[in-house]
Amino acid sequence: MTMYSGGIPSVGTRVLTSDGDELGKVKEISGSCFKVDAPMQPDYWLATDCIASNAGADIKLSFAKDKLGDAKKDGPEHSGMHRHN
Repeated sequence: MTMYSGGIPSVGTRVLTSDGDELGKVKEISGSCFKVDAPMQPDYWLATDCIASNAGADIKLSFAKDKLGDAKKDGPEHSGMHRHN
């Protein structure tokens, strides 16, 4: 699998899982994380290293919707797979 190296997504970009489910839109960016404005549920953070591709107004993530819980971050200051300091 080719890793995405296109950088930080833009605010307003639509976020899709690898299986094509729309999760919402990019609401905010902090370091190498972005917040998803998710309809009808609380917003949440994801790391840019989970982006598989960026096609125009959409980004496609490297995981299916059933793996979303594993990918969510506590906030932009998390110390998970990468640090912001």
